[in-house]
Amino acid sequence: MLACGGPAPPAEIPARLASLGSPNLVLIVVDTLRADFTTPYGFERDTSPELAAWAARGVLFERARSQSSWTKISMASLMTSLWPRSHGIREAQDGLAESAVTLAEALREAGYATYGVQTNGWLHQSFGFHQGFDRYMFPKGGGHPRLGRPSLWPHADRVVEETVRLIDAHDRAQPFFLYLHFMDVHEYAAPPSFKKFGTDNRGAYLAAIRWVDDAVRRVREKLAAAGVLDRTVMIFGADHGETFGEHGVHGHARNVLTPVVWVPLVVRFPFPVEPVRVATQVRNLDLAPTLLDLAGIAIPPSFEGALAGAAADRCRCRARPAFVCGARRAALSRRLGAEHCLRRKLDLRAQRDRPRGRSRSLRGQGGGAGSRVPLRPARGPRREREPRRARGRRREAHGGAARRAPQRGGRRGRREGRAH
Repeated sequence: MLACGGPAPPAEIPARLASLGSPNLVLIVVDTLRADFTTPYGFERDTSPELAAWAARGVLFERARSQSSWTKISMASLMTSLWPRSHGIREAQDGLAESAVTLAEALREAGYATYGVQTNGWLHQSFGFHQGFDRYMFPKGGGHPRLGRPSLWPHADRVVEETVRLIDAHDRAQPFFLYLHFMDVHEYAAPPSFKKFGTDNRGAYLAAIRWVDDAVRRVREKLAAAGVLDRTVMIFGADHGETFGEHGVHGHARNVLTPVVWVPLVVRFPFPVEPVRVATQVRNLDLAPTLLDLAGIAIPPSFEGALAGAAADRCRCRARPAFVCGARRAALSRRLGAEHCLRRKLDLRAQRDRPRGRSRSLRGQGGGAGSRVPLRPARGPRREREPRRARGRRREAHGGAARRAPQRGGRRGRREGRAH
């Protein structure tokens, strides 16, 4: 009956979900996936046709932000709806506290069966990320015949295989929550048949996106074959993105540039809806309360996120601040201590245009209603610096001392010592 009458207008989404009772929830997280390299976010190559099909009949959030450029911090915020300063994960050895209320715990208390299939070592149960899951597994890796090289991490096909087993064994009378975490994009890995985007690192990254997108298609088809797709809400997201030379930076974890913290977020409902593109900024922090709201479950008071606006009356919500925590793991922690969170606006360049003396509010990050962090006063125009060689010649012409030789114990001295 829900499939009749064409796509539902956004205003009817809450009523249609309510008619399902307790819908199944499938949360798919792709590690290291930046939004602008996917098809529905305007990428020129067809890297993700399955995700584009979701967006054509669901809700796409154009400005979703991760709370960190490192998986452990980011996923802790996603699963607990806590800011990084609240859940306290900073270093490699840190884990979730037992007192933290997770999305899986809230769903299990509401009668859901909870399953997790994840492939990132930072999310191992020894760090507390298993809290609330009836089954939380890290599939055995061991490589894949199509990859052409051995691997210790579980590839996309292994995630799909475990997903099929879980769906087949599940009691249909009970709603379920299924969390899947794919690692292939992080590893730039894909079978040869998907490598059609070039032979460099960027091409390998795009091929991995295409492979994982195909794995997501197979998960959806399995749900349909099992007869539960028409009762399942599917959510597609990422823990963080990746840089490919923007501002001279490559990779993630050690920067909070926009390509690293801008992540895809697409919701596919059990019934087709008129496509919605939400332009207001939301955060991964908002995912847990939004999923509970879609399932009709009360949101725990500890959650610091807000509803992401999946329904029409919430699609015009105000843009929310998105502060992120940049982590260089233990090395950065030792140098800067516990306050190495980089609480920044995502568009860092916009700060140069702010009036002198303004401050930035940290409301919503657990710092209190009046907590503020002063911005550095605006600088004047930068003076063009002359080349180093020209500066040296000018000093010598005026009788200046020659440039001091590097100390043996310094970085340059150590490098020169090794050269000799």
